[in-house]
Amino acid sequence: MSMDVQATSAMKRAETAFNTPASIYVLTNERIAHSGAQSVPEALKMVPGLVVRQLDNNQWAITSRGVASRFSSKMLVLIDGQNLYTPKFSAVYWETLNVPLYDIERIEVIRGQGGLLWGSNATNGVINIITKNSFDTRGIYADMATGSLTNYQTNFRYGGDIGSKASYRVYGQLRDGEPSSTALDLPPVDNIEQTSFGARFDVNINDSWSGFIQTDHTRSDYGQNYRGVIDETNLNTPLSGQFNRKDIRVMGRIENRISSQANQMLQLSWLEQTGSHIYLEEEFTSIDADYQLNFLYQDLRFDLGLIYRAIDVNFNDSPFIFSDTRLNTLHQYGGFVQAQYSIIPEQLKLIAGIRSEHNELTEWEHQPLVRMLWHPSPRHTYWASVSRSSRIPALIEYNDNYVINGTKVKSILPTETGIEFIDNYAVRTILNGNNQVDSEKSTSYELGYRYSDHKWQLDLSLYRTQSTDATVLTIEPDVHLFDSFFNHLNQGQLANALDALRSTSISLDMVSNAELNTYGGDIGVSWQVSDNFNTELGYSYNHFEYDLQANTFPAIGRNSTSKQTFFKADWRYVAGQNLFAVLRHEQSNAYNTDNYTALDVTWNWAISDYITFSLIGKNLIANTHLEFENTNETYTIPNYIDESITGKLAVDF
Repeated sequence: MSMDVQATSAMKRAETAFNTPASIYVLTNERIAHSGAQSVPEALKMVPGLVVRQLDNNQWAITSRGVASRFSSKMLVLIDGQNLYTPKFSAVYWETLNVPLYDIERIEVIRGQGGLLWGSNATNGVINIITKNSFDTRGIYADMATGSLTNYQTNFRYGGDIGSKASYRVYGQLRDGEPSSTALDLPPVDNIEQTSFGARFDVNINDSWSGFIQTDHTRSDYGQNYRGVIDETNLNTPLSGQFNRKDIRVMGRIENRISSQANQMLQLSWLEQTGSHIYLEEEFTSIDADYQLNFLYQDLRFDLGLIYRAIDVNFNDSPFIFSDTRLNTLHQYGGFVQAQYSIIPEQLKLIAGIRSEHNELTEWEHQPLVRMLWHPSPRHTYWASVSRSSRIPALIEYNDNYVINGTKVKSILPTETGIEFIDNYAVRTILNGNNQVDSEKSTSYELGYRYSDHKWQLDLSLYRTQSTDATVLTIEPDVHLFDSFFNHLNQGQLANALDALRSTSISLDMVSNAELNTYGGDIGVSWQVSDNFNTELGYSYNHFEYDLQANTFPAIGRNSTSKQTFFKADWRYVAGQNLFAVLRHEQSNAYNTDNYTALDVTWNWAISDYITFSLIGKNLIANTHLEFENTNETYTIPNYIDESITGKLAVDF
């Protein structure tokens, strides 16, 4: 069952989920396969307590313990420990994150802070996608899927041995998806065409040395409706466009078992992402080096780590985004230490540590953590933690200027002029990045309890997070900006008055002076009804509230309460046939949408030992619905999410 699975993301060493002092959920390869998910975001819908909202057929908003956005800046996403976080928008481009699901060993999701072990920007959680060793993927795998929203999606993988101590696999994927049936403002264009290929090589030199190297290349072409200020009206204009993105990942890791009580690891990775459409040109490159040493000393366990990251960002100015100064190259370095001491052997453990990192925007960030784990009997585990984490400002907050929907004159001046054209004129309005913004610092308090026996399990976690220096927007319109306009108007020089108005602009500045309070909890119950039937039932609650100063308003998220009810069932009702269902009820006032209930059902039929057919139904009772409409937080115009039916045939031998 899920609590027996080994996990590494929360402690940087292998522990069962049951004995991990953090709110962790492990999504196994078997569950991913049974679900019929066609992408990583679809698979993440199976994680209780995780916010997974679909903007359209290729874009997603995903986070935990907060309000999700197209650019969720507090959720760190990793593939085998390789950081995918981009500093321009604090974003993970989910639409181009392509990992072959059949090669994923497990996905570990930490709901809550992970800053000690994984660094800044892990305030709300960590998603670590862990892929299989190529020794476990020898042979041929291929599948083909088609359906109401998928013209075709096909995958191929071949793996084999290299001598007696090494192995490899190569893979390729083609995907062509249909646009939505219904959109806001403009006809839907959210199709996607995607091509991916990659390889992995593993080697076990001896009992002491092992390693691997892997590379992936993904090319994505997808459509999007969005809004932007591109002309002299200074108003957001609905636009449609095709986006092109290229993602290349290369990483290598070497592990050394020094002795029975010590091991070390060195990981090097390179990531390049490029994206373009008619108004945006973006290039992002990162090089990461991560060294880790784990060892035992008497009753103490020590984990030490050093990190270095070099980032290169090139972003061409566009009509609605431009930079004050060029911050093309950023460097980040630091390290962490974590110690675990058994106060009472096998029962009571104390874990403490600190991570210190330096970055060029906010300089040194320190992220300490203290955890306690009490294991009074084999069936019961209690844990508690106090931690502090930091979110580094995105470049759009720190250095960039973003032209937003214009501000009407009548909303600025104390009284209207009485001239309708002038009163309704939209003055050019710019959201200014501010190099004085500080990092957002969050202190989180967590409590947890787990119960497990051979039939059922209970997992409960409660949390409260208090954040300071949260980034918000401030506006204090200066009416003297209009002095020249009024001078010309009073002299009857209407043409000159209009010229003065057109040359006027209003600034909204980023400031980091807000406080943010978040609290809630997650509870999940798993029941192994029989050898062939298991279920999960979960409920999550999150309250999100700003404490704002005068003349400020939130940049991301708003005061809100979100609730999620979750049910999952996996039933092998006859030999070779499996029925898998996930039911989610989402209730929230954070996204400007109605509450909705979505049911996903997959029927899997093992025709033979090598051939499987799956029939996959998504959003079967939700009908066509909106999941996200916070258009003030992103220039994306969301579409309605449709029901879909997909058939898939897979061979594995």
